[in-house]
Amino acid sequence: MSFQEELQAICKQVPGIRSAVVMNLDGLIVARQDESQTPPDIEILLIELTNSLKQAIQAAASVDGGAVREYSLSMENGELIVRLLCDEHFVALLTGPEALVGRGRYALRVHAQPLIDELS
Repeated sequence: MSFQEELQAICKQVPGIRSAVVMNLDGLIVARQDESQTPPDIEILLIELTNSLKQAIQAAASVDGGAVREYSLSMENGELIVRLLCDEHFVALLTGPEALVGRGRYALRVHAQPLIDELS
């Protein structure tokens, strides 16, 4: 499956997803799937959060916490769930407030390996 097909499959599994994105830590989007009528400007949010994500990765390494797997941000109108795929890439889901966040986390876990394979 391609990046786009994987993101579409994730979005079909999780009602309430607004957008799914594969991005690198430099802020470049590899693939994006928008599910809402008015697509959110998730790119700006993710670009701003990549520095925080890089700092979290370094902090976890400095305390022998191992590799960061997931990073999430809970907001009034939804959640942002980020799952690291490799050293330089991650997949992110932006949900609405009605979304089943646990199902989103599960979908990211299930689809992480096919996305990693696609990066190779």
